[in-house]
Amino acid sequence: MRTSLGVALVLMSSVAAAKHVYPKNLKVVDAGQTYTLLEDYLFQEKAATLTLFAGRYVQKYEDAKAVYLMGDAGCFQMSVSPPRKPHARWSDRWDCGVYVPKDGNKGAAIFVVRRTPETSHEGNGAIIDGIIRAGYGSFDFPTSEKDDLLLRSKLVPQQRDMDPS
Repeated sequence: MRTSLGVALVLMSSVAAAKHVYPKNLKVVDAGQTYTLLEDYLFQEKAATLTLFAGRYVQKYEDAKAVYLMGDAGCFQMSVSPPRKPHARWSDRWDCGVYVPKDGNKGAAIFVVRRTPETSHEGNGAIIDGIIRAGYGSFDFPTSEKDDLLLRSKLVPQQRDMDPS
């Protein structure tokens, strides 16, 4: 019992320390600003190659500090190639978006939308399974770079159509 409680506390504290944003806690933005990323944005982080694909990113949410741009389905890819284990290579795509602070001097950050699996997550105990399920659909920040001025500079705002018809 103590071990289970200890594991649950460690998991809860690690979840609390991680950067997650829950869309249900954000203000929904109707007809938000559209930005275009004209070319794929690639960067390396340890053994991973991360790609934010070129395309349209539309503001769907905001909070007091930032706007949240949502990309098309599968707009982010992570490819991992462990240096001493080439047989363990893998690659996957996620729905994603870009966090853009309202302070124009701060850089942007990529987030991915945590998937909801086809079958419910069970088997780790009620508390841990509840913590895992609570994270479905949250925005997770998979990179160490949370203040990326280069990424922000590559997002080109599109002119809004002023004609209401």
